[in-house]
Amino acid sequence: MQLRERNRGSSPMIGLTPLIDVVFILLIFFMLASSFLDWKGFEMSVAITDGKSTSQSDVRPVTINVDANGKLSLNGEAVSLSALAPMLVRDHTNAPVRLRPINGANLQHLVEVMDALGRGGVTDVDLVE
Repeated sequence: MQLRERNRGSSPMIGLTPLIDVVFILLIFFMLASSFLDWKGFEMSVAITDGKSTSQSDVRPVTINVDANGKLSLNGEAVSLSALAPMLVRDHTNAPVRLRPINGANLQHLVEVMDALGRGGVTDVDLVE
Protein backbone atom coordinates (compact mmCIF):
# COMPACT_ATOMS: atom_id res chain seq x y z
CA MET A 1 0.00 0.00 0.00
CA GLN A 2 1.39 3.26 -1.06
CA LEU A 3 0.50 6.46 0.85
CA ARG A 4 0.63 9.78 -0.89
CA GLU A 5 0.58 13.20 0.68
CA ARG A 6 -2.37 15.28 -0.27
CA ASN A 7 -1.96 18.84 -1.53
CA ARG A 8 1.76 18.49 -1.80
CA GLY A 9 2.46 21.62 -3.90
CA SER A 10 -0.68 23.65 -3.50
CA SER A 11 -1.37 26.26 -0.87
CA PRO A 12 -4.46 25.99 1.32
CA MET A 13 -7.62 27.67 -0.01
CA ILE A 14 -8.93 30.70 1.85
CA GLY A 15 -12.70 30.90 1.90
CA LEU A 16 -14.46 34.19 1.22
CA THR A 17 -17.57 33.35 3.21
CA PRO A 18 -16.16 34.44 6.61
CA LEU A 19 -14.83 37.65 5.04
CA ILE A 20 -18.26 38.47 3.58
CA ASP A 21 -19.87 37.74 6.95
CA VAL A 22 -17.51 40.18 8.69
CA VAL A 23 -18.22 42.89 6.11
CA PHE A 24 -21.99 42.50 6.60
CA ILE A 25 -21.61 42.62 10.38
CA LEU A 26 -19.56 45.83 10.09
CA LEU A 27 -22.15 47.29 7.71
CA ILE A 28 -24.98 46.54 10.14
CA PHE A 29 -22.95 47.96 13.03
CA PHE A 30 -22.29 51.27 11.27
CA MET A 31 -25.89 51.52 10.09
CA LEU A 32 -27.16 51.11 13.65
CA ALA A 33 -24.49 53.36 15.17
CA SER A 34 -25.16 56.24 12.77
CA SER A 35 -27.71 58.89 13.56
CA PHE A 36 -29.35 60.80 10.76
CA LEU A 37 -31.69 62.81 12.97
CA ASP A 38 -29.13 65.33 14.22
CA TRP A 39 -29.55 67.62 11.21
CA LYS A 40 -30.34 71.18 12.14
CA GLY A 41 -33.29 72.64 10.34
CA PHE A 42 -36.09 75.08 10.65
CA GLU A 43 -39.56 75.10 9.28
CA MET A 44 -40.72 78.09 7.32
CA SER A 45 -42.90 78.40 4.27
CA VAL A 46 -41.12 80.46 1.67
CA ALA A 47 -42.78 81.41 -1.58
CA ILE A 48 -40.72 82.61 -4.53
CA THR A 49 -42.32 85.46 -6.45
CA ASP A 50 -41.25 87.95 -9.07
CA GLY A 51 -41.69 90.92 -6.73
CA LYS A 52 -45.09 92.00 -8.03
CA SER A 53 -47.86 91.79 -5.49
CA THR A 54 -50.93 89.92 -6.65
CA SER A 55 -53.03 90.37 -3.53
CA GLN A 56 -54.62 93.58 -2.42
CA SER A 57 -53.87 94.03 1.26
CA ASP A 58 -54.17 96.92 3.67
CA VAL A 59 -50.79 96.04 5.21
CA ARG A 60 -47.82 97.20 3.20
CA PRO A 61 -45.14 94.54 2.66
CA VAL A 62 -41.73 94.95 4.24
CA THR A 63 -38.64 94.49 2.07
CA ILE A 64 -35.39 93.15 3.48
CA ASN A 65 -32.39 93.52 1.17
CA VAL A 66 -29.40 91.24 1.68
CA ASP A 67 -26.19 92.15 -0.15
CA ALA A 68 -23.06 90.12 -0.94
CA ASN A 69 -21.37 91.11 2.33
CA GLY A 70 -24.34 90.04 4.44
CA LYS A 71 -25.44 93.61 5.19
CA LEU A 72 -29.17 93.96 5.77
CA SER A 73 -31.50 96.83 5.08
CA LEU A 74 -35.13 96.99 6.16
CA ASN A 75 -37.09 99.23 3.76
CA GLY A 76 -33.85 101.03 2.89
CA GLU A 77 -32.56 101.46 6.48
CA ALA A 78 -29.54 99.48 7.66
CA VAL A 79 -30.32 96.99 10.40
CA SER A 80 -28.38 94.23 12.18
CA LEU A 81 -29.38 90.59 12.02
CA SER A 82 -30.00 90.37 15.77
CA ALA A 83 -32.37 93.38 15.72
CA LEU A 84 -34.23 92.37 12.56
CA ALA A 85 -36.90 90.00 13.90
CA PRO A 86 -37.76 92.06 17.03
CA MET A 87 -38.06 95.19 14.89
CA LEU A 88 -40.40 93.42 12.45
CA VAL A 89 -42.57 92.06 15.26
CA ARG A 90 -42.68 95.44 17.02
CA ASP A 91 -43.13 97.82 14.08
CA HIS A 92 -44.60 95.72 11.25
CA THR A 93 -46.99 93.24 12.84
CA ASN A 94 -48.70 90.91 10.33
CA ALA A 95 -46.93 92.55 7.39
CA PRO A 96 -45.71 90.21 4.66
CA VAL A 97 -41.93 90.14 4.44
CA ARG A 98 -40.09 90.16 1.12
CA LEU A 99 -36.52 88.91 1.24
CA ARG A 100 -34.50 90.23 -1.71
CA PRO A 101 -30.90 89.25 -2.50
CA ILE A 102 -28.99 92.09 -4.16
CA ASN A 103 -25.50 92.43 -5.64
CA GLY A 104 -24.83 88.67 -5.71
CA ALA A 105 -25.88 87.85 -2.17
CA ASN A 106 -24.60 84.58 -0.76
CA LEU A 107 -27.11 81.80 -0.13
CA GLN A 108 -25.70 81.32 3.37
CA HIS A 109 -26.60 84.92 4.26
CA LEU A 110 -30.17 84.36 3.04
CA VAL A 111 -30.48 81.20 5.12
CA GLU A 112 -29.16 83.00 8.20
CA VAL A 113 -31.75 85.77 7.73
CA MET A 114 -34.57 83.24 7.22
CA ASP A 115 -33.40 81.35 10.32
CA ALA A 116 -33.37 84.53 12.41
CA LEU A 117 -36.84 85.47 11.15
CA GLY A 118 -38.18 81.99 11.90
CA ARG A 119 -36.77 82.04 15.43
CA GLY A 120 -38.22 85.52 15.93
CA GLY A 121 -41.72 84.39 15.00
CA VAL A 122 -41.94 85.83 11.49
CA THR A 123 -43.46 83.24 9.15
CA ASP A 124 -44.85 85.14 6.15
CA VAL A 125 -41.66 85.43 4.08
CA ASP A 126 -41.44 85.69 0.29
CA LEU A 127 -38.15 85.38 -1.58
CA VAL A 128 -38.20 87.87 -4.47
CA GLU A 129 -35.83 88.37 -7.35
